Amino acid sequence: MSTSSSTVGQSITDRLKKTVFRFDTSDTGELRGFQRKMFGERVWQVDEAYNRWLFDEVPDRDADGPQVWVCKRQGQIVGQQCGIPFRLKARDREIPASWANSLMVLPEWRMRGAFTPLAEAQLDSRPLAMAIHISDSAYKAYSKAGWIDIGALPAYVFPLDTRRCLEASSLQGRMRAIGTIAGPALHGARIGGHLLSRATGARFEEIGRFDGRADAIWRRASPHYPLIALRDLTHLRWRYDAIPCASDYRRFILMRGDEPLGYVVLRRETWRKEPCLAIVDYLCEPKWLWVLLSHTLRIAATERATALICRTLNTRAERTFLAMGMMKVPDRVGFPVRVMAHAGPDAGIDRDEFADRGNWLLTMGDGDASFLMHNTLPETAGLQPEGVAVQG
Repeated sequence: MSTSSSTVGQSITDRLKKTVFRFDTSDTGELRGFQRKMFGERVWQVDEAYNRWLFDEVPDRDADGPQVWVCKRQGQIVGQQCGIPFRLKARDREIPASWANSLMVLPEWRMRGAFTPLAEAQLDSRPLAMAIHISDSAYKAYSKAGWIDIGALPAYVFPLDTRRCLEASSLQGRMRAIGTIAGPALHGARIGGHLLSRATGARFEEIGRFDGRADAIWRRASPHYPLIALRDLTHLRWRYDAIPCASDYRRFILMRGDEPLGYVVLRRETWRKEPCLAIVDYLCEPKWLWVLLSHTLRIAATERATALICRTLNTRAERTFLAMGMMKVPDRVGFPVRVMAHAGPDAGIDRDEFADRGNWLLTMGDGDASFLMHNTLPETAGLQPEGVAVQG
C-alpha cells in the first residue's frame, strides 16, 4: 500500500508543529539565554521590565497567556516567535489582530523546518496578523507565504538646521534644493499655524500622561481613517505611559476650549549623529493636522533639533507635510519600514482594501517599529537600526 505525497507532507507538517510550544515561565532562563545569544546583551528583548510590559501588561492579552512561542529541538530552544496583540479598526468593526515580533532561529537550525511552524503559531492566534519593520529575509518569506504587502512607511524630514542636515545627509542634492526654502517654509508654517490657532482658538498643551481626552480624540478622528490600530486611552497609557522608558516620550494635546482635537508623541533621536526630534505617533482629524504640525515644529525649533522626522503612512496628510516644507525621503534610503498583513479565513477582510495604502494610518508607534531606537540599545547610525534582523 503506497502513501501519497500529500499525506507524507501533512505528516511532516504536523510533526514540526509539535515542536512549537507557547512560552511557559519554566522556560524563562533558557529563553533569555537564547535571546542574549541571538540579540546581544543591551537590547530590550532580554530586559525583564520590557518583557513584563510588552507581553504580560499589553491590553487585549490572550487568555492562553503571552504571545511568545518557542521551538524546541533535541531538548533545547532553537527559535522563537512573539506577537503583540491589538485590535484593528476596519471601518465600522474591530478585528482581533497581532503584530509579529522578534522571529528568530538559531543559524544551525535555519532551513530545517523551524521558521514555518513558529510563524503559523502566531497566525493561528488571531484572525489577522501584521508585521512592521521587516528585514529582507522575513519580507521574502512572508511574500512567499501570501502575506499582503502594504509597502513602506514614508519618511518626512523637516530640516530645522539646513547646514547641519546638509553635512549629515547622503541626499545632498535634495537637501541643497530645499535649503533655500527651508527657512521661509518654517517661518510660513509657524505663521500659518499661529494664525490658524488664533482664528480657531486652538492651543497646544504638554501632558505628563494620557488622560480621558484621548478617548474623545479617538472618537473624533478615527472615522476619517478606514484602517487604523486602536488608539484609545487604554492603549495609549500602556504604550507610552507604562513602557519602562516612558520618560523618553513627550506628549502633547491640541485643544480648542474644552474640546480635545488631537495628540502627538515626540521623542529625541539621533540621525547620522545629529540630534533630531521624531514624531512617534499622532492622531487628529485631517483638517487639524496643519495646526498640530506647526506647533510640533515650534517645539522642535525650541529644542534646537537639527530636523523634525516623521515616518508615517497617511496619504491624506502627504499634501500637508509637503506644503509645510517637509522632504519625503525615498524608501530605498536607510532601512525601509515595511508593513505586511496576513488574513485568516475569520478576518473577513477584502484583500484589495488592505493593499490600498490610501486606507491606512500607520506610525512608528504601531507594533514594534520604534522599539529598536530606545535608549536601552547601542546608538544607531541614522534611521537604520542595527543588530536585530528577523531570520528564518
